Amino acid sequence: MTSANSVVTAVTQHPAYQELLRKRNRMSLIFFGLTVVVYAGFILTLAFDPELFSRPVGSMTMTIGVLSAAIVLLSAVVLVSTFVYISNKVYDPLLAQIMKDVT
Repeated sequence: MTSANSVVTAVTQHPAYQELLRKRNRMSLIFFGLTVVVYAGFILTLAFDPELFSRPVGSMTMTIGVLSAAIVLLSAVVLVSTFVYISNKVYDPLLAQIMKDVT
């Protein structure tokens, strides 16, 4: 049986693990950027044009502020769900293969 430290060392030195880290970090940065754009857009609009959020949407009683807040919330759910899906379908199997190679 191998010790935990030797397994960790072997995994971190595996070339496929290094590639996995690069892919996962790139994907994380993309999702982070999308999240920042959505939230910053919402906050900056609220800061510099608050009257916009008080206008009704068309002839409905719902305001642009309520609609945009719902869109921000929905975008968070979609982004998190998409990241979890990609992680489960792409990154976890790669890590399992690396662990199989190492142990």
